[in-house]
Amino acid sequence: MNILVEGQLVEYRDEGKGRTVVLLHGWGLSLTTFKDLSAHLSNKFRVISLDLPGFGASPKPTSDWGAEEYATFVEAFVKKLKLDSVYTYIGHSFGGRIIIRGSADGLLLSEKVVLIDTAGIKPTKTPWKTFYGILAKTGKIVTALPGLRSWRESLRKKLYNATGTSDYLQSGDMKQIFLKIINEDLLPYVHLIKQPTLIIWGERDYVTPLSDAQAIKDELPNGRLVVIPDAGHFPYLDDLEAVKKELDAFV
Repeated sequence: MNILVEGQLVEYRDEGKGRTVVLLHGWGLSLTTFKDLSAHLSNKFRVISLDLPGFGASPKPTSDWGAEEYATFVEAFVKKLKLDSVYTYIGHSFGGRIIIRGSADGLLLSEKVVLIDTAGIKPTKTPWKTFYGILAKTGKIVTALPGLRSWRESLRKKLYNATGTSDYLQSGDMKQIFLKIINEDLLPYVHLIKQPTLIIWGERDYVTPLSDAQAIKDELPNGRLVVIPDAGHFPYLDDLEAVKKELDAFV
């Protein structure tokens, strides 16, 4: 189903009964990524998931939003549904960015917070990263040289993958929003989250490394970190049972 929120059309799903849990998906995904997790949670809770603007069936915002604008939108969405309160916000990756900013700013109020392999911690620039960054930039010149055009796209993708910015290539007309979002370091906001917070992280997450999880935990007044063995950036897909067990114990 869909609803108009301050001029922005948004697709969402509302299932189950009880205290409200809101699910926020990662970059490039949609509410369908939480299908199995939502089905489990809806046995005890009212579960609301949505296609964030620019993803799934929700149109792109008319301006270049950052985490603050997305958090403001989610707040307006919750008010539009006339929810008395939100018991728990659960966010994966990009969705976690929104929750961090929204909770810190007092926009997304809830009793508890769950962050799953959350993005938003700017990495330390190592010499290796710097080297690949130079390659990514100079690659635009190299791949434009005569005789190299036939494999230009392949090389370009490899260069962006090496610098961890492959999402940029897949962002289509969301590229400016993507750049605005990834350039914001949300670690300084984390200490403002006062609610009990569960951090779930894949042991083998190479997109948002485990060191990010520890950095977030160290800043939280009331946080607990759970590492899912052998899982990657999507622990709720890699090991759904383990994630369900942790959520059941926390919420």
